[in-house]
Amino acid sequence: MERHFEIFLQIFFLVQFLMGYDSASTTNSSNIDQSSLLSLKSHITSDPYNMLSNNWTSKASVCSWIEVSCNSQNRVIELNISNMELGGTIPPEIGNLSFLISLDLSENSFHSPIPPSIFTMPSLETLSLRNNSLSSGLPVDMCKHGLHRLKKLRMSYNNLYGVIPKSLDQCSQLEYISLLTNNFSGHVPSDIGNLTGLHVLYLGNNSLIVM
Repeated sequence: MERHFEIFLQIFFLVQFLMGYDSASTTNSSNIDQSSLLSLKSHITSDPYNMLSNNWTSKASVCSWIEVSCNSQNRVIELNISNMELGGTIPPEIGNLSFLISLDLSENSFHSPIPPSIFTMPSLETLSLRNNSLSSGLPVDMCKHGLHRLKKLRMSYNNLYGVIPKSLDQCSQLEYISLLTNNFSGHVPSDIGNLTGLHVLYLGNNSLIVM
């Protein structure tokens, strides 16, 4: 009887430890998401309607912030701050949102290069940066270190330049690509033809050569 009671206590304390560990892990992960979005907020220099400045604060749960959606584990899975007339730059910390499925920063005035960390995000399915003033090339190894779940890529109406990476076909889930009205040059990689699920491809208003 005494032996059974000792075993019961051991199991009880083990369960309590695991529950505490899981809770702490979830809290730490939520803190990472919050600090990533606060970093984005700090890089925004124009917020004419005070949409973020009045709402994105550390006093409230990140899951209650405007245009932020979370899953049942309180991890950020969707960020949509499109059409807010925001201006500024995109910080590399945005790549720390490891559970993010949809990122939409379109129809704003973000400028400077796209941080490389965006191209390593493991869960992203929709990436929409269209109609900003972003100026950079796409990584030559794009889709090799992330974006394996990407379905929609919308980067039209920016100042992006350079060649379209051959590795784009390694984002094998892509269904929609829009890169029109940028400054891309060179050949359209034939590897895009390997994207068997691709339904939409917009490349117009660039300086591309079709083989």
